[in-house]
Parts: sequence; C-alpha cells; structure tokens
Amino acid sequence: MATYALPHPKPSPNASQAVALILLRDGYTERTITARTGIEPTDLYQLAAQHDITAPHGTVEGHNCHQAASTEPCDECNLADARDQARTLARHRKSLTSLPRVLQRQANLPHGTGRRKSPH
Repeated sequence: MATYALPHPKPSPNASQAVALILLRDGYTERTITARTGIEPTDLYQLAAQHDITAPHGTVEGHNCHQAASTEPCDECNLADARDQARTLARHRKSLTSLPRVLQRQANLPHGTGRRKSPH
C-alpha cells in the first residue's frame, strides 16, 4: 500500500497579513505596506515566500521577494536593487557634504584616530 506525503499546510495569514500580501502583489512599496498594515519588512518578505506571493519584477520589493524565497533575482530586480543602493549612497554623500568642514573630517576619521596636542 502506497503512502502519500501530504505537503505541510501553509498557515493562514491574519487580516493585516493578507492585506499586506495583496498590496505587495499589487506593486505597493515596502514603506506604504508597513504604514498601512504594521507588518515589518522582514516579516512581509518571509510571509510572501511562504505563500508564493511576489512583488512585480523590476522593483526593490521584487528583489527582496527573490532573496526571501532563496531564488536567483532576475535582471530587472537586480537593476532596481542596484539603483536603490546608488540612491542611498548618494543621499549619504550629500548629507556628509552639507556638514561644516570640521565635522566632515571627524566623520571620515576612524574612531580613536583624533589628533591631540602633545603637552610638550
């Protein structure tokens, strides 16, 4: 007699999780989904992977869905992630250059390498 292995049933999402998954599938941003549902981004992508839900390809959210599902990101999602990282880096550089020069130097020095005047 053959025994069949039944796949483990997926846990049913609660109402806010279900709404978050629908918003993710429909292309809303991570920030919007978190603001509307209160679901944290890490939980959102793990939940999406459990229920085989993906964000539209070519978005940062799509790239994060690939990572959560442990699949190779497509070219469009890789490009979107690279653009997001470049924007974040540019924002950081812009905020650093808006500081006065003295603070810029301090921000660029590793901790513990500040110069002190010698007592002699």
